[in-house]
Amino acid sequence: MPRFFLIVAELRRMACAVLALSLLASRLWADSGTTAFSFLNIPVGARATAMGQAFTSVPNDVQGLAYNPASLATMIASQASFQHLTYVADVDQEAASFGHAGRQDSLSWGVSTNYLRVGDITRTVATFDPVNGDGFTEAGSFSTYDLALGGSVAGPVAEDLVVGTTVKLLHESLADASSTGGAVDIGAIYQANDERSWNLGAAVENVGFASKFADAAVKLPAALRAGVSGQPFAQWLFSADYVRRQDTQGEFDVGAEVTAVKVCSLRMGYRYELTAPDLGGLSNFSLGLGLRVDQVSFDYAFVPLGDLGMTHRLSLNFRFKTHPE
Repeated sequence: MPRFFLIVAELRRMACAVLALSLLASRLWADSGTTAFSFLNIPVGARATAMGQAFTSVPNDVQGLAYNPASLATMIASQASFQHLTYVADVDQEAASFGHAGRQDSLSWGVSTNYLRVGDITRTVATFDPVNGDGFTEAGSFSTYDLALGGSVAGPVAEDLVVGTTVKLLHESLADASSTGGAVDIGAIYQANDERSWNLGAAVENVGFASKFADAAVKLPAALRAGVSGQPFAQWLFSADYVRRQDTQGEFDVGAEVTAVKVCSLRMGYRYELTAPDLGGLSNFSLGLGLRVDQVSFDYAFVPLGDLGMTHRLSLNFRFKTHPE
């Protein structure tokens, strides 16, 4: 069969995968309501964050595991990544991931963890003062944390099409209340040419359930992602995503990376949310830097949140021995 017809067949297969993911996602927004486990919406990975979170179709990076589990199958070498985030309001996030690159047509697998903690919060209780009326009294402090543990697997289903899934265990704790749940991510990436310089990706994230938080029902922050990435020049990478999260009207993310010299990359991104509070300043922009020496790379991302303050994200990444394709 001529190469043209093979490409058309693969595009049709990818379109079917995207349609299936879209239909699945449409079920998620059938009921409105506020979601819990909102820490799952905080981006993971300094490189991905600096590129505006437009990372659904970016290949060969274990940071992509948080955006599309199919990215595992595009890695040509096993990788590990560790991240620290200094967030606003005394919030810290730690994340780690490891991806094992499969040889040729074998499956790739990975594990990941995402932990977010808020510092001590003053506990106040309502009291009655016969002189001054009702009031509040401090009664110690409490803390809150969120945790996600994931296991992933991915592999090829056609010459240029890979799929993957992640199963996650979730736990959220606030003072004496907590909720535990489980979720699944499903994704696909189509590598559009032999050089793999252009890619299409789609994923559905956080499809699952959770126990009640105190007496309140809990919904997970399900999301649909679709994106494209490409390298028109060897030193340039561009990416663009559409993201539709539950309780939002969607957003468009774009990112760019230029590697002027082999050991240094500059990155920037922009997120356009269709409905979002005005935080002022440059809150929709992100900037970043990547430094690489041999198999080790260091990534930094700076994201201003306007009136809320500045955030800084650091990632340390390791690439292990490259497997032949």
